[in-house]
Amino acid sequence: MIKGTIFTKMVATYFFIIVSTLTMLGILLSFLLSNYFIYNKQMEMLVKATDISDLVKPFLVEKRDPGELIRLLNRADKNLGTEIWVIDRNGLALAASAGQKNHEGDLITPSDIIEMQQGKIVVRQGKSQIYRETVLWVIIPVKEGNRVIGGVIMYSPILGVTQTLLKVRNLFIYSAAVSILFSTVIVYVLSKYLTEPLQEMSQAAKRLASGDLTRRVLVKQGDEIGDLGEAFNDMADKIEKQEKMRRDFVADVSHELKTPLTNIQGFIEAMIDKKDKTPQDRERYLNILHLETMRLTRLVNELLDLSRLESGSLAVDKQVVEIREVIKNSIAKIKPTLEERGIKVTTEFPEHTINVLGNSDRLEQVITNLLDNANRFSPPEGKIRVRVVEHDQKVEVTVKDEGEGIPADDLPLIWERFYKVDKARSRDKGGTGLGLAIVKRIIESFGGEVKAASEFGQGTEIGFSLPVYRS
Repeated sequence: MIKGTIFTKMVATYFFIIVSTLTMLGILLSFLLSNYFIYNKQMEMLVKATDISDLVKPFLVEKRDPGELIRLLNRADKNLGTEIWVIDRNGLALAASAGQKNHEGDLITPSDIIEMQQGKIVVRQGKSQIYRETVLWVIIPVKEGNRVIGGVIMYSPILGVTQTLLKVRNLFIYSAAVSILFSTVIVYVLSKYLTEPLQEMSQAAKRLASGDLTRRVLVKQGDEIGDLGEAFNDMADKIEKQEKMRRDFVADVSHELKTPLTNIQGFIEAMIDKKDKTPQDRERYLNILHLETMRLTRLVNELLDLSRLESGSLAVDKQVVEIREVIKNSIAKIKPTLEERGIKVTTEFPEHTINVLGNSDRLEQVITNLLDNANRFSPPEGKIRVRVVEHDQKVEVTVKDEGEGIPADDLPLIWERFYKVDKARSRDKGGTGLGLAIVKRIIESFGGEVKAASEFGQGTEIGFSLPVYRS
């Protein structure tokens, strides 16, 4: 694994890419320019050699004085900047510009002579053995009719081409150096721009891991880095909220457990101290102990149910359930409790069957929790209305009580664990603050939604909706 910061890796990577690209571009450009210049030089020499071959043809045919031919070659050499020789059919030099005796014509190969004798034009590039430099030369056959009577050799050092290429190469190197310097500055700034937010998020994540849940990052960019920063802040907000919920949960559980345990401890100590002197006192103490024990049992069971629902470890087998039968069974189970306070239940059901995909036991738990909640907050001799309505491929079930109602600010919070509008009164009524939280988790696990509506002093209506199952 390559170690180092992202900033270092980015700068090194960009620098390597820039240098590699410029190097390959320089090599390719040098190769193309070299071929271009040499090709143009060769074409120029071919044209000139062809023209000269027409001029020297009479000298070869009529075998004139070589001195006049040499003067002609000198003039051509001076004007063209090349070295020129005239050779006979067998490759022997007849005349040379500037009076040179040694020439490249002495070094041409037999295959070149054969090609010339066949009337072919010969083009060569190589190292001159006379001038110790790279030269270009061409051999143009001189013909009389269809017969080759000699040839013209023209050669030119490519020093000018080499110097031109060298100047172009130097100019490219200087330009590349400036480009690398400029690109490095841009890459440095860009890398800083990209990595500084990441470094800030890294530091914030470490602070978050160490317990500082208030740390956030400043989002300046509108790109993916900015989106990552916003996602980080959103995650930090949720972690902070979860941590607050955890602390509140521990505090609420501790508080809910403390009251019954304190009562149980107090009455047990009273019985140990023989304060239950009469059978009536003893029976009263035992009844209280029994109620507090049942309260603890209910609290623990609801905590376990809620924990399993939230973690997804509570396996629920879904099946087709007739919602009206579930409601009737739930009412029948809680009816004795309702009758103790004189509470009456009215129902409004459609006449046709309404099926949903769920679990009868869990749906009965939902209806029972809603009825129990309505019972605890309804006045004695009050009424509870259970209503079932089907619309838009959904069935809506609501339970309405005649209690005091819930303030508008508190209504969205009733689905939270241990939330109670009036904690003191809720405790007296035996509530744990978990019933509606369990209702919400169960209904959502079946693909439904919960709802609540209330007007303070006019009672509360709490319910849910589920998709209707069509076979």
